[in-house]
Amino acid sequence: MKIGILSKNYAAQRLFLNKLPEAKYKDIRFYNWCLWKNAYLWGLKALGKLKMSPEEMVAKLFYDFRALVPTGCDVFHFFNCINLGTHSKWVLSVESGVPWPVNVTRCVESENSDLSSIANDKYVARRMKALANQNCLALLALSHCTENIQRELIKQFPKYEGEITKKLITLLPPQKLIVNDVKEKGLTWKDDERMTFIYVGSDFYRKGGRETVQVLADLHKQYDFRLVLISAMAVDEQRYLRTNNDEEEAKRLIEENKDWIEYYDRLPNAKVLEKMKAAHVCMLPTWMDTFAYSVLEAQACGTPVISTSLRALTEINNEEVGWLIKVPVNRLNNPIHLTKEQQDRFSEMLLAGLREKVEYVLQNRQEIKDKSKKCLDKIKNLHSPQDYEKKLRMVYNGDVSKIK
Repeated sequence: MKIGILSKNYAAQRLFLNKLPEAKYKDIRFYNWCLWKNAYLWGLKALGKLKMSPEEMVAKLFYDFRALVPTGCDVFHFFNCINLGTHSKWVLSVESGVPWPVNVTRCVESENSDLSSIANDKYVARRMKALANQNCLALLALSHCTENIQRELIKQFPKYEGEITKKLITLLPPQKLIVNDVKEKGLTWKDDERMTFIYVGSDFYRKGGRETVQVLADLHKQYDFRLVLISAMAVDEQRYLRTNNDEEEAKRLIEENKDWIEYYDRLPNAKVLEKMKAAHVCMLPTWMDTFAYSVLEAQACGTPVISTSLRALTEINNEEVGWLIKVPVNRLNNPIHLTKEQQDRFSEMLLAGLREKVEYVLQNRQEIKDKSKKCLDKIKNLHSPQDYEKKLRMVYNGDVSKIK
């Protein structure tokens, strides 16, 4: 079987690239008519001169495919990208929902998450038609949260709802165990053992790095622990900066507390996993994450996670295996922080909740050990690479309806 792909990025590696040993994978991005149509935009992007928001950029450059010539592939597997052609078989892994132009994004992010305004949108309707076509074999949602969002989108187009819904399923990403038993972590979880927290996230401000450092710096006045901080401290979107001096303040706090903060701007993945294995608790008090693969990696290391309770995080990091910080979300479990007032409320709840959870784990070490064991069981049972491989094979054979 030859599978056509448009990228070899992290999402592709996680979800479909090289997942079937018998398959061959072919990069078909240069077969894409839409790529050449938007070549000037790609050029501006390469030069760093593309004056678009991240959301507009993704919508213009990554969401559509139409083959210029036959590709020789048996099936395409895309991530968020819709095949507008009507012949080649294709499968779609869905991160949030498809299609995902800015007007859809804003509806999902709004407090009432009302999607009725897109019902007459011709751009969205055309892509819904493509999803309903018989050559589209399956929509594979990364989480039940994603599936719910996708269903809300589909509902706005009843003409196509039946055809699309029957091939929409949740297929949780695979994750192999990194430790097979909590004994491999080399920890005691006793009161005299210095607690180690770990934070991993390049996009420091969106993923709650600022709040992690702030809360832990304050609590370190009362408790003895250490933090392993791995982050490029990037600002992926300006809206996640709270003040004009956020960046300077974060760097100052790290420098002033370097006796207990072990900081790296980046590390090879193997080293990151070593640090995760040696940690008691992983931190991800994120403002926004569609899924958060790092949570699966931490759990596969037997390291339970403190995270916010938004998007897929309530599924992959429930109270059985970790700790959830309650934050404002709408009915689709999307965080509510579009306005300044909403951001202030979100920040207040995040900081208070994070402090509460950190103090709790510092005082309940046995629970950390118990949840470490449950993390490994959860990864083994829900994210088995072998089960995922079997289901992908069924999807490519057009048997998505048989997957339970």
